[in-house]
This record gives sequence, structure tokens and C-alpha cells, in this order.
Amino acid sequence: MKRTHITRAAAGAATLAVLLATAACSSGTPQADGEHGTSTATKASGGFWGAHAGAAASEVDPPTSVPDLASRSDLVVLGTITGAGEGKDYTEPGKPPNRTSNVEIKVEKSSKPGVTGAVVEFTRDPGHNLKDITADLPKGKYVFYLTSWYEGPDGPVYSCASTASCVVAAKDGALQTPRDPEAAHELTEGTKAAAPAQAGKTAQAGKTAQSAPSGPQRLTSADDVFALSTTR
Repeated sequence: MKRTHITRAAAGAATLAVLLATAACSSGTPQADGEHGTSTATKASGGFWGAHAGAAASEVDPPTSVPDLASRSDLVVLGTITGAGEGKDYTEPGKPPNRTSNVEIKVEKSSKPGVTGAVVEFTRDPGHNLKDITADLPKGKYVFYLTSWYEGPDGPVYSCASTASCVVAAKDGALQTPRDPEAAHELTEGTKAAAPAQAGKTAQAGKTAQSAPSGPQRLTSADDVFALSTTR
């Protein structure tokens, strides 16, 4: 009997060791997403977007099209990134630094009148300092899909309506989602499929201003994406 107890104890210890080893290998430090307090996996690689990546896999119900994405947003703006400042510190005791970046946007067009600028909080990878990214700001125009987050000392700070797809551009008929490039294909296909349905809803409502197109969606620039986002 004593030998049986020893054998079972040894087996149990071995099993526990395997479980602990597996947990140690699979656990990394989850990047707490300051935008919504969730975890995200880094999908973009390198540069500014690599430092502020967000994965569609972290979303329970990711948007399926541009109209869907716009409907989830408090504010949609077309603009350029002009700077970034330190956001909040979400670092937990005994864990690596977890800070965010407050990204400054110069707004060219907005879904709400009177908006000339916006500040958006992005989760920043622990391996990047603010000085690493301010010298590598993305060029060109993007559409930002935003939700209200908190009131900062200089005005409102927004968060992303979608972790992976809150920043969108377009080129050659396809959408681009720099925070998670893999999310772009599904969003593009969903947007093209949504065109006839959206056109039908607009026709039934009897709306003529900014009516939805009945043919394939034009996706050649961020301006096209913004126009589609603000069509009702």
C-alpha cells in the first residue's frame, strides 16, 4: 500500500509540474488595452502601428462592414495623425510597464459639425517608449471610428469603436486596417456585400441626400471610406 501511495504522489507531482510548465510557456504579459480594459494580441509589425497594434481576435463581435463600424461609433472623422503624447498608466504592481499613447488627429471631415481635432487613446506595446513613435508618425489620411472615453484636461479623449478596425484607409478597391492588417479582407468583403442592402434601405426611406450607391462600393481612398461611413 505504501508503494502505491508513493507512486500516486509521484505521478501527481509530475502532472503538476507539466501544468505549471505549460502555464509558464503560454502566459506572457497580456497587454491591457487601455481603450476598453481588455487584452489584445499584437498583429501589426514594426513602426507606429506595430507599437499600437490591436487584434480582431480580441473582439467578441467585430464589425463586418464599414456601415456596421460607423453605426457603432459616436464620432467618425477623416484626418491625419499629427502627434502623440503620453496617455494613462495602467501598469499593475509587479508587471511590466503598460502605458498608452494619446494620438492627436487633425480633422478634415467629421460626422458631427465643428470638430477640427480629436485625441484618441491607443494601447502601446510595453517595448516602445513615446519617443520611439513620435518620430515615426504615419503619413496620409485615415478614417477613425471613435467612441467617447474620458474628459482630459484639454478636452475629450476618445477610444476605438473597434480594436482592430477603428483606423481605416483604402487603396485599389480594398480596405486597409493598419492596427490589424488581417482584419481588412473580411471588412472589405462585408462592405461590398452590404452595398445593395444599404441602397434598398435608403430607397425605402425616401432619402435623396447622400444616398447610398446601388453598385459596387468605391474604395480607392480614405475619402471614399468616409463618404460611405456618413451615408444614411
